[in-house]
Amino acid sequence: MLSLTTRAAVEAAIQNTSLDPGLRDLLAIRATQLEGDTEPDIELGDLAHFHAVEAGDGLTEVKAALGFAVDINLVDGIAFGHPNFIPSWEWIEHRVGYFELAFVLSDDGFGHILLVPDQLGIDPRLLALCRSHRTTA
Repeated sequence: MLSLTTRAAVEAAIQNTSLDPGLRDLLAIRATQLEGDTEPDIELGDLAHFHAVEAGDGLTEVKAALGFAVDINLVDGIAFGHPNFIPSWEWIEHRVGYFELAFVLSDDGFGHILLVPDQLGIDPRLLALCRSHRTTA
């Protein structure tokens, strides 16, 4: 799991040519959007933490990074696969080969952005969760 919690970490990832170009582009777009919508003296890490799932990561690693399970509704505890499951994210979109899930955690707008590559090697249950709820950007 690649977790980026500061502007410096996001910038380093954007410049890291060993990372997937789609991931780097998505990080750059979101960082620019977030910073464009806030006061100039606010640190990006105070607005959002970015987490990119890597090959071999699964729901356990996602839970460790976010601090909660994405496959269980935070309000009523209903798990993915149950007919009454309601996801806890604000939105999910599919773009540039990634699922992008946004979780807003506080009234001041702080949240997590989870980026899940839509490719082989990613936990099939995590991909099924994303695919069953996605919208296309």
